[in-house]
Amino acid sequence: MPADELARAEQAMVDLTRRPVRRLAARPLTDTSITAACRKPTALAEALCPEPIHDAAALLDRLLADVPPDTFRVLGVTAAPLATPAHETLIGFARSHERALVYSTHDQHAWLTEAAHRRRVRHIVGHELGHTFGVEHCKADCVMRDAMSPAHADLLSDHACPHHRPAFASGVAQSIDDPAFLAAVGTERMRLGRWDEAIAALDAAVRRAPDDVQWRTALGVALMAGGRLMAADEALGEASRRAPGAPQPYYARAALYAAGYAPYRAPAFLEAAVDRDGDIVRAHRAAGIFYQDVLEQPQAAIHHYEAHIRYGGRDPRVIARLVYLLAPTTLTFSTGEVIIARYDPVEGLLIASLGTRGAW
Repeated sequence: MPADELARAEQAMVDLTRRPVRRLAARPLTDTSITAACRKPTALAEALCPEPIHDAAALLDRLLADVPPDTFRVLGVTAAPLATPAHETLIGFARSHERALVYSTHDQHAWLTEAAHRRRVRHIVGHELGHTFGVEHCKADCVMRDAMSPAHADLLSDHACPHHRPAFASGVAQSIDDPAFLAAVGTERMRLGRWDEAIAALDAAVRRAPDDVQWRTALGVALMAGGRLMAADEALGEASRRAPGAPQPYYARAALYAAGYAPYRAPAFLEAAVDRDGDIVRAHRAAGIFYQDVLEQPQAAIHHYEAHIRYGGRDPRVIARLVYLLAPTTLTFSTGEVIIARYDPVEGLLIASLGTRGAW
């Protein structure tokens, strides 16, 4: 990576985050980052894909794997083309509420003036930083407008629109000791399977905000995933004591007990979670799947699937699962809607809708 390109990236990070920036050692792009379509197994594939395209999501994970603990954000810059399974080409990529972002200088034109280069880099880095702050794409005159190419990035606004400005301001101002920041780090480490690091971050968040049921539940889940089952039970029990009406700790304890800690206790906590869940349609769907797949209690699963439909739910997977358990192949709803569904362990979900009765 040319030194001038790194200097532009550093300046963009300093300007946008208002924090000191430390340059880390260069890292090679490994074969594990290369998308399957471009592994060049044949001459034809090499002709169709003359240079490797690297998986942007995998590069984010590599950046996060051994990031220094005091890191607010980490930026990766590469000259290689980027893609993800959902996007054929990318100029930049970041996940919501995670600390890593990456962008590619591939397809950038050398004939740009230095001022134009710096403005483009600032737009790309600012856009991806917005995603790390939880901001989605925007249709207004905003740095968060979707940009599919470097030329599109040049047209972005230098700033966030009024709607997204508060998220940028709070994101930039956030301290690495803030409980919300620590909780986000814990969630990030959980996704990476770094359980000890996740537990440490979430425990620090809970110590600073002891009444936050969501973070305390996440700590219990991290402890459970890390094999510390008694500590997980204690954390989830404390979450329920501090927020008796919250469903999250009850769902988590049902999963903890079903995993072998105390299977006979799982149904009671699952039902308690459903009773507390404000989204009754979603609650019955989740309970049905849990009864069918985890607890292997088909009659209880049928009860919750039918409740999902009774309260207005039309999730095709729920309908297919219910049909699989009930044996008939046709369900007729009170609105006259007819859905034919079959669940096959090999083929998966086979679903067809005939619309209303009047239509056929």
